Amino acid sequence: MFSAIILAAGSSTRMNGANKQLAEIDGVPVFVLSALNFDRSDMVSEVIIAAPEHQAEQYLGIAKSFGIKKLKCVVSGGATRALSVKNALSEVSEKCSHIAIHDGARPLIPTSEIDRVLADAEMYDAAIAAAPAADTVKLVGTDGCVESTPPRDRLYYAQTPQAFKKTLYLDCLEKLGSEAETLTDDSALVERCGGSVHITEMTCCNMKITRPDDLAAVSSIYHNRKTV
Repeated sequence: MFSAIILAAGSSTRMNGANKQLAEIDGVPVFVLSALNFDRSDMVSEVIIAAPEHQAEQYLGIAKSFGIKKLKCVVSGGATRALSVKNALSEVSEKCSHIAIHDGARPLIPTSEIDRVLADAEMYDAAIAAAPAADTVKLVGTDGCVESTPPRDRLYYAQTPQAFKKTLYLDCLEKLGSEAETLTDDSALVERCGGSVHITEMTCCNMKITRPDDLAAVSSIYHNRKTV
């Protein structure tokens, strides 16, 4: 079974002072929408939320008020993504053989897509949601000039959830030590240790809210899905 870790402790620096996690879509905070999608999965046995430092009680109250049935606890996040994950990992139950880490700011992920990633993680030990690159990507040197153009058919945008066999993730965390704190992508932890990470290609929009315009776009997509 999986323990789902919802990362909602970011600083929202590009949101013009607004907390994107508490922004509401159809009356529900963004991080709650993300957590509820995992709460509905039969493969998930518990949900752990990492909240901004000193706001754990506030987020706990909000999460409970929206009926997240599998909520185990809310922990204080750290200064970096890796530290937030580490704080949440300390609360993962022994019964959970796998963990799934998800950006709270990706509320559009359907439970069906979550289950596809989790099933792949059970098969391959590590799997991440990803979307094929829609644009041509350029590798640029320190002089600001293009060095090369990688073939687009082999490029993917890494998303979340990213799911792992718990023992694998913990072993990699121990091996890398403080180096793990510099990583902005959870699967990079396994990659740095020589492990293989499977790609689960997303079949629908799973965008992350980073800027104010993103919130409007996600809200529009959310309401369109409900209408359809």
